[in-house]
Amino acid sequence: MEKKLLGDSDLSVTPICVGCWQFNDGEMSGDRTWNGQPYAMSKSIVDTALELGINFFDTAEAYLNSEGVVGRLFEGRRQGVVLASKFGYGANKKTGYTALDIEQALTASLERLRTDYLDLYQVHWPTVIDENLEEVVKELERQKSLGRIRYYGVSNFGKTDLEKFIAAGGKPITNQVLYNLLARGCEYEMLPYSVEKGISILAYSPLQQGLLSGKYLKSEDVPEGRRRNRLFSSSSTSLSRHGEEGCETELFTAIGELKTICDERNISMPSVSLSWLLKQKGLSSVIVGAASPEQITANTKFTDISAEMDSTLKDITEPIKVALGTNCDLWAEKSRHG
Repeated sequence: MEKKLLGDSDLSVTPICVGCWQFNDGEMSGDRTWNGQPYAMSKSIVDTALELGINFFDTAEAYLNSEGVVGRLFEGRRQGVVLASKFGYGANKKTGYTALDIEQALTASLERLRTDYLDLYQVHWPTVIDENLEEVVKELERQKSLGRIRYYGVSNFGKTDLEKFIAAGGKPITNQVLYNLLARGCEYEMLPYSVEKGISILAYSPLQQGLLSGKYLKSEDVPEGRRRNRLFSSSSTSLSRHGEEGCETELFTAIGELKTICDERNISMPSVSLSWLLKQKGLSSVIVGAASPEQITANTKFTDISAEMDSTLKDITEPIKVALGTNCDLWAEKSRHG
């Protein structure tokens, strides 16, 4: 797989990054956001990823005990692996992180990950550093100078958040955001600004919780927990908190058209969806989760996306982009990272 550099760094990463949020050693989250995945399965997924040449793995202190599992998985084979984690909304659930909070969070992450440095350390949400931006930036730079992190980035930052962070002296090399064919809000402002500033985009939820797998062709097919977002009417599930009407007609019209295109060409929707993302300007890597080694293997089967195909896919999903608007948060009616 051809690698790309993150921002202006020397971190060269594969187009597929393994998202390790589900690496929890069988632990189940209280809200069932994460299903329990046995350690043996996580190890099999990582073994397969490394065999395929994937070198990029992403976790966070907030992902249950993922860091602990990842630490075990890479002990003795850390060399050549680009390891990323995040602080915020973990054991230290607070806003207004101070330098001491970051020092403590990083120390705990390094201990769990069984490493003395991180290649990429990310601010998980902009809200956790609102009150002390300059102090946060100085601490991240200090940790860089100490060699405990090689570079730092951000996650879920909108254009305004990036502007504030940069104005405070921040030099993020990445911004990890929700981005896929059905969630294109970042294209309005944040993506162009990131390209202008040389900040690489890492796209999470690239298959929109399975909606781009081709399995779900109507609303009632979709599990209730996956109908909480703004693509669906707030009346679709009591789990919703956005209060909007959704855009289900536009959604399933687009999914149907995408499936037809893929069936006619005998290619899979996931392959097309991932390949389309990687063609977008500013994208360096796509973060994919996996429940099995076979899923990781399937996610490396890329499809050539011609300029014509790129235009067609954008046209098909444009009504959804317009309906959702500049709000990049699919779960909340109002967002600060548009």
